[in-house]
Amino acid sequence: MQPLLTPQDVATLLGVSSSWVYSNKSRIGFITIGTAVRFDSDDVTRYALSRKRGPQHDEERKWESQSDTEKAATSGSSRKRTTVSDINARLKAPRKVSARPTSTQRHAKLQ
Repeated sequence: MQPLLTPQDVATLLGVSSSWVYSNKSRIGFITIGTAVRFDSDDVTRYALSRKRGPQHDEERKWESQSDTEKAATSGSSRKRTTVSDINARLKAPRKVSARPTSTQRHAKLQ
């Protein structure tokens, strides 16, 4: 059997704080001996590998709004995916002026 790791050892291995290790010990898997908390190195390795994310390609990085997917799913027609560049273009576009009167305009009409 391999020696058990302390929370400080796990924190060093994962590059996180000891308090993070204590709060996430159930996700990693832990052993208690009396009041001491210890970790099996295989469990720590398994946890770290489960958190691994692969490289993302440009096509996979396109963001799709939830509303677009819901509309496409309910209407049966495929819609253009909303990308980050679409959102940025919408944010940079000039805003439409509201035709609704402001509160001061409504107040002036009442007098």
